[in-house]
Amino acid sequence: MEKTHALLTPLFEDSGTEMTPASVDAIALFAERARARSVPEGAIRELSRFYRVTNGVPCLDGFEFHECGDDILYEWWDDERSLWLGSRDDDVLRWSDGKFRLGDAGNIRFDENHEFGTLTELLEFAFGEWYPDGADDQKEEN
Repeated sequence: MEKTHALLTPLFEDSGTEMTPASVDAIALFAERARARSVPEGAIRELSRFYRVTNGVPCLDGFEFHECGDDILYEWWDDERSLWLGSRDDDVLRWSDGKFRLGDAGNIRFDENHEFGTLTELLEFAFGEWYPDGADDQKEEN
């Protein structure tokens, strides 16, 4: 998850917010709650790795990634078998059908180019879309 840490660091530093990993107990509770809903193990493992880097992103530059204990992760689970991971402006990050996806409230993904095998790949793509001049562009937009 070094790439994820590198992507997120400028966002946190620019806002003066500390990146705080989820506790071992919080991650274990997340995994237990996800398993109780029959979330696949691959998604649980990938998200647990993310939460070891930071327990979510608290709406920095409009980007929010839900904490591991937040019930909103499961907002769409019963109806769509989709985890709501977070959002930035109108873009929505989710996991569904074995893929991490970028879409909006009405679309699980915009097209095939907006679905990824790992969360890091999704974040790399999304940050490339949101900050086309690189991570330092975050500072210029704020």
